[in-house]
Amino acid sequence: MLKWLYRIIGAVILFTLLVIGVFFAVRNPQLIRLDFVVWQSPEFSIALYLILAFALGAIVALVASSVVILRSDRNVRLLKKRLAKTQTELDDIRKDSITKDLDVSEE
Repeated sequence: MLKWLYRIIGAVILFTLLVIGVFFAVRNPQLIRLDFVVWQSPEFSIALYLILAFALGAIVALVASSVVILRSDRNVRLLKKRLAKTQTELDDIRKDSITKDLDVSEE
């Protein structure tokens, strides 16, 4: 039930952003040229440049967050291996302790 609510809210937000973007593009049809130090871009509408800037920002954010996620996944795997090794050592120590206790009580 909660997944559907999140999907509906996400769809409403996406639709709202699309409507705002179309409204912005219709209201600002002027063509502009970006002028960098050594390069001039072709003339496109303001809306297209804004969409490209937002898309580039989203791509950069995805790449940056994926690097962080991959690092944390690697750390989780290493910690799970360390936990399994430590758990095995603890089980061995418990078995040795039990066998020693049984040997002492039999004598």
